[in-house]
Amino acid sequence: MTKTMTDARLIALIEAWGADVKAFPEAERDAAAALLAEAPQRFATHLTAAREMDALLCTVPESLPSAALTAALIDSAPRPRPQRRNWFAAIPRWPAAGALASLAIGLAIGLGTAQQVADDAPEDAVDTLVYAALGFDTLTYTQEAAQ
Repeated sequence: MTKTMTDARLIALIEAWGADVKAFPEAERDAAAALLAEAPQRFATHLTAAREMDALLCTVPESLPSAALTAALIDSAPRPRPQRRNWFAAIPRWPAAGALASLAIGLAIGLGTAQQVADDAPEDAVDTLVYAALGFDTLTYTQEAAQ
């Protein structure tokens, strides 16, 4: 992807990345190289200063931190908090089992409290039981049936 390179952007790249175009960000490398090839005298002072800085930086010896400093940094690093055990996470979430359990409890209670009707009972007694199970008042029902 080739972008249009301005003089100010090329100077900023030279100051940040040095005189070598290969060190520039990949997306801007081609446009920077084209602008440098087009007018090298325009950027000569910036390139000279960048080359001097690159040479100076190459003379600095590589230094590694001491073992004591490394150990001190590692010891001062924040530690993860111990995780507390969440008892609710250990309980399996089974919505189907919960629905089945509530259905079974409802049937058990319903069958345990149901009134039994003999097979030869009159139809009126069966209707009374059905309406009583559904929560209707049988007295009101019989009064409505009489009207």
